[in-house]
Amino acid sequence: MGIGSLIRGGMKIIDKATGGSDGVQDTIYISPWIGNTIEGGPDYGPAVPMEAIVNEKEYQRTLASGDEIMQRAEITIPRPVEPNGAAERREPIDPRDLVVLPSGYTGPILHVDGLTDKKTHAPFAFFIILG
Repeated sequence: MGIGSLIRGGMKIIDKATGGSDGVQDTIYISPWIGNTIEGGPDYGPAVPMEAIVNEKEYQRTLASGDEIMQRAEITIPRPVEPNGAAERREPIDPRDLVVLPSGYTGPILHVDGLTDKKTHAPFAFFIILG
């Protein structure tokens, strides 16, 4: 059994253990960026509900560039996410997507990350930082 199989199995356990009515996952909504309007503003597809572990915590974060920004939330989606399929977007979660937390907060996506599964070429899980 390789490390990929261990991580795949571990993420399923984490997802199951943290989900459900007595778990720590909340429903967030992600509206996928699908392009820009005629006026130049963002155009979004329908909001997709998704279960995720949400930690709303405000603190100063230093980016790799040295810039300091205010981070307001960390989101963990402990499973793969299906791609949207719209042209010119980073799949499956684009930094231009609109994320709405259970509190109603929405902020710019500062960072999206995930450890890639070599078997499926998709991340095992996603980590999103909102500003």
